[in-house]
Amino acid sequence: SMSFAPNGRFLACFTSNSILTVVSTTFESKVLEFNTSSGSSSPPRSMGWCGEDSVVLHWKNLGVLMVGPYGDWLRFSYGNDSAVIGHGGGEDGLKRKNPSNETEVYLVPEIDCCRIVTPTSVEILQRVPPGTADLLRIGSIEPGALLLDASDAFDSGSPNADEAARSITQQEGLLEEAIQGCITAAAGEFDVKVQKRMLRAASYGLHFSCKDENSPCRNTGRPSAEAVTFVKTARKLRVLNAIHRPSIGWAMTASQFDSVSPKGVVARLMASGKPSL
Repeated sequence: SMSFAPNGRFLACFTSNSILTVVSTTFESKVLEFNTSSGSSSPPRSMGWCGEDSVVLHWKNLGVLMVGPYGDWLRFSYGNDSAVIGHGGGEDGLKRKNPSNETEVYLVPEIDCCRIVTPTSVEILQRVPPGTADLLRIGSIEPGALLLDASDAFDSGSPNADEAARSITQQEGLLEEAIQGCITAAAGEFDVKVQKRMLRAASYGLHFSCKDENSPCRNTGRPSAEAVTFVKTARKLRVLNAIHRPSIGWAMTASQFDSVSPKGVVARLMASGKPSL
């Protein structure tokens, strides 16, 4: 099996000796070599890319395997359904696989994730975006993480909240970077509570940004670039959260929304008979 990355720079190959190999499309360098023989000696049913830096493979009895750029891996079970079949009319039963209930799994590579389609669900498998990892990593000292901690301290009523936030403003450009990091991380989240937490942190940072005497928004009277991005992201998340509802059932990321464009989303809603949304 072979599969090209969305950016066309890498090629994933599954060899006859159960080794997943990723090479550059120029065949000048080998990026990854991952042995899957300990899990299954048979070739996967399907293989595709999850974004541009992870490969996803599916075996019938093993499930879905996600292999990262450094050989890290995760396995997700998508096995066969089981049925309890009566035996001899007694109370005991034999638990056997029911061939008619086998779970069919289809992998659909996307620009920033992999869509996993089964007869009963559509799920998105995605590597944690770097911006989100920077914010939520334990002990992170990234500007966005410091701003998020300061915002959480403010929400909890801690008197050290302002001091923590002002420490970010001491270095020029650090606060803007922190605000942008929180906004970007919020756009990549599916959990509404986490979205709100990160947007609150960005809003908290904007409060200090507008108080800065050197801030462009004070000198020109116009909103800063971070404020404009904040509003656009909040509107985008409102739309995404609405189409994620079970009544609509669309699994779409922020990057896919930007790629399709709002007009494309409206056209798809019209085609699916949901014009009122």
